[in-house]
Amino acid sequence: MKSENALFGLRIRAVREKQKLSREKLAELANISTQFLADIETGKKGMTVVTLKKICSALHISSDLIVFDIKDTENSYITSMLSTVPPEKIEEIQQIISMIIKLI
Repeated sequence: MKSENALFGLRIRAVREKQKLSREKLAELANISTQFLADIETGKKGMTVVTLKKICSALHISSDLIVFDIKDTENSYITSMLSTVPPEKIEEIQQIISMIIKLI
């Protein structure tokens, strides 16, 4: 049976790869070292809640996905669409969504 740290690491890696982010880029976005991220993804090291929050923020996901493997089924279509947006374009997407909401 895999340890919790190993499961968390596998889930982080899966999301990172789905978003087509390199380990180096995610580490940069989360403000952690590449080696530390590698150790987390391989289950060699655990992480604090602060580090989990940094990684989830950088990936634009809920920590529920990493900790409990709970996917937001209500918004899964929107979430899956947004997960394909490059991180540097997120702010533009937020502005577009704000404009659409104002029009509704």
